Amino acid sequence: VAGNDNAGCYLRGQYEDAAVYAENNWAIRVIGQSRQRTIIRLKDAAAGFGAGAEKAVVTFCLLQRGSNVNLGNFLQNVTVETGRGNPGAVGVRWNSSNWGGVRNVAIRSGDGCGRAGLMMDRNNATGYHHDLLIEGFEVGIELAAGRESMVTLEYATLSRQRDTAIRIGDAKAGGGGDSLSARKILVKEAPVALRAGRAGQAILLESTLTSSHPHNAALIVEPDGFLLARELSLSGYRAAVIRHGKAVVKGDFIEEYASAQPVSPGKEVPARSPRLPVKDSPLVIPEPDLAKWASVDDFGAVGDGIADDTAAIQRAMDAGRPVVYFPKANYVVNGTVAIPAGVREITWLFGAVHRSVANEPDGPALFRVAEPSDEPLRFHQAMSAGGVFLDHEADRPVVLEDMFICHHHCRHLPLFPSPTAQNTTIWRLYRNTRPAGAAKEVFVNDSLFFAGGEGGQHAVENVRAWVRMLNNEHLPGALYVFRRSDAWILGFKSENAETLIQADDHSHVAVLGGSFLNWNRWKGPVVFSRDSQVSGLFFMWHWCQATETMMRDETNGVVTTVPATRFQALDKVDGAVIFVA
Repeated sequence: VAGNDNAGCYLRGQYEDAAVYAENNWAIRVIGQSRQRTIIRLKDAAAGFGAGAEKAVVTFCLLQRGSNVNLGNFLQNVTVETGRGNPGAVGVRWNSSNWGGVRNVAIRSGDGCGRAGLMMDRNNATGYHHDLLIEGFEVGIELAAGRESMVTLEYATLSRQRDTAIRIGDAKAGGGGDSLSARKILVKEAPVALRAGRAGQAILLESTLTSSHPHNAALIVEPDGFLLARELSLSGYRAAVIRHGKAVVKGDFIEEYASAQPVSPGKEVPARSPRLPVKDSPLVIPEPDLAKWASVDDFGAVGDGIADDTAAIQRAMDAGRPVVYFPKANYVVNGTVAIPAGVREITWLFGAVHRSVANEPDGPALFRVAEPSDEPLRFHQAMSAGGVFLDHEADRPVVLEDMFICHHHCRHLPLFPSPTAQNTTIWRLYRNTRPAGAAKEVFVNDSLFFAGGEGGQHAVENVRAWVRMLNNEHLPGALYVFRRSDAWILGFKSENAETLIQADDHSHVAVLGGSFLNWNRWKGPVVFSRDSQVSGLFFMWHWCQATETMMRDETNGVVTTVPATRFQALDKVDGAVIFVA
């Protein structure tokens, strides 16, 4: 009960005190068999769910304002029903920091009533949501968490909302803002499809919005809100976009609309922001026959976080089964495990794998894609530290999903049972070890420390990357570094660095949404492009002062810089929309 309040509101630009950490609401995972067979239902006319209650059936946080240590909260494969006669019900109140998500979830109101289907109003809310069905409620999805919040959403259907399908901004938890990058959204019979309020950044791509409420607008942008809409089909609305009370876009199709103009290092701004082709993350169908799953323990792994399990894990990989899994909480790999073509999925079930022997900055990774294949290889639900996690050697598409490479700035903590080499400065999720050949294909979903550059010398090279929700922070130099690569990034959350994005040697990087928080005084540049093409769109928050140089472009030896003063600060929040092309 004492942890149910955060001592009022946060001060602008800082947390008040340790009360914010009074509740450790992290690593909460609610995973059902399927949303058809795992149903959580509130009884009709339940006590405490009357009008104005705003009470959730499933909640991940009791704190009034949340915290920034609520890591790795997941809700998957379930249906939540709020029953009838519960007008104050919220289906799910979710929050998580740095990684997490709501996947394959249906949220329904039995009579259409209820406050909200999916509410994210306690900071932080950061993660990747996929495959959602939300029926009824006043609001379908509400994101008002503030602070370092960033949600990526793909493939969602929202229907019969009484007011708004998706509402973001107007954070209830104090300062900061709310960023949503959404793609492939279907809205049916909602008076307003999306509303971006104060410090709400909405990016909506490749979606369909329909309504029988012709007196309303599909998309509404309020003061200090931002909208990028691209490839939207609309029907039944009197206007496509209303901004600050005025209709600015009409018609039944939006090719591209942005509520702020992009800034270019050159004299001319492109007519539209540069684009990269988009690929869905490959679907690796789960293996239903458990006899085809190889447990590393069955091949001699100890899993106590101290013994070296490299040889046992290699035997499991070579057993000829399509799925390899790690049933215990902590495994040590001091060598490198080679993954053959016959393995299609490796899951740690949210356990850990790490080194207990120091590794050189350019030493071998824990795992290596050893044999080529056209079939994707999925790595899933692991925590790791101390070196490089994956060497991508053979030509094969790779999916990295829900991977947590422990924070660079947490290395002093005793995170694992063994004397882990936590002073290793190179903590990276991925490396292409054969950059001279054809470009590797890699898909990164809800993961940490992909393309962490450590000053630029360890760039991800010669890849075609499609990224949904990425988190890098506290690295010296640049946080995301690409060389000779194409990288499409739908949402990121990052903190405290000189440079956010660095693109070298004819790379093309497109960033669609994110949250970048700084509290030191940096000179920059935030975006650095050398003989490359970068389009970036994100919120930048600063608790002291803005970075001096926002972008530096070097093309054929000619240097152009863009200062922070070229960007308009938000009126009520210590941040700005950064939109560069």
